[in-house]
Amino acid sequence: MTIPPLIAKLPEVKSALVSTRQGGVVEVMREREGERVAAVVGFLSSTLGEAGDELGLGHLRRVAFNGPGRGGVIAVAGAELVAAFVEPPSSVASIEKLLAGAVGQKEA
Repeated sequence: MTIPPLIAKLPEVKSALVSTRQGGVVEVMREREGERVAAVVGFLSSTLGEAGDELGLGHLRRVAFNGPGRGGVIAVAGAELVAAFVEPPSSVASIEKLLAGAVGQKEA
């Protein structure tokens, strides 16, 4: 998979990447620390999957998070993960919906 073109063109998306679940880099866009971020995204995916299972939600397909100045979305795309980091953090909800559609996840 590659970074969805619709996501890549949005000015709110400051960086994005596609990685394996093990933290390997597949593609990076405007992220200087791509290898480090891919490793963290892989770890988060694994940890959140376990948390979803423990909470009875099943393996989580997508997670969104906000910080004071930046937010992000990580979505499962088959055997890979797509992550987008946005500014301002209030843009996360719209990016999450676009990313879900781009990787083929139906909204519940």
